[in-house]
Amino acid sequence: MDKSRNRRIGTKAKPRWDRAMHRVIDGLGRRVMVYLPDKKSECPNCYYDKVHDKSSGVCKVDVSSPTYFTVGRCPVCHGRGVLTTTIRKCIHAIVIWNPQGYATNTKTYSEAGWEGAMSAEIKTDKCYLDIIKRAKYISIDGVRCQMTNGPIIRGIGGQSILIAQFMTVDKPRVGSGETINTEGYNN
Repeated sequence: MDKSRNRRIGTKAKPRWDRAMHRVIDGLGRRVMVYLPDKKSECPNCYYDKVHDKSSGVCKVDVSSPTYFTVGRCPVCHGRGVLTTTIRKCIHAIVIWNPQGYATNTKTYSEAGWEGAMSAEIKTDKCYLDIIKRAKYISIDGVRCQMTNGPIIRGIGGQSILIAQFMTVDKPRVGSGETINTEGYNN
């Protein structure tokens, strides 16, 4: 019997691992909102002043248009000169608050006051790699987080699951899942 054959991973192991990880993410994961860079387009109602980065205050539509203006700011862009569209995508991911330790995930006191878990790790499908790389920030349970380390792909063959680490930029909120309520427990 060839011993080297017993040490190799079979050809069916990787697809099985991929399916199992997708089922784990679907079963245990939650919705994570990913905010991508805003899309800006020039206002169709007024001229944009590139020097001052705002509306020039001059209308470019016909007088018969309901958005026509003569003085003041543009009613469409409110004087900004551009229309900004927030782009967000909802992904499904496993969220681990404070992945480096502190099993109780309790609040800590620092010079700034009381704090909850400051870091979060998400595990999701590798198809979201481009979205996570381009993200301005993400929102987990309503808590805004920014990426600290670039996303990495791990698993059998190194290509099964996407892992990304984030730091919170908002204060923790009660009931968000970021901290555990320890009231009523005797220590």
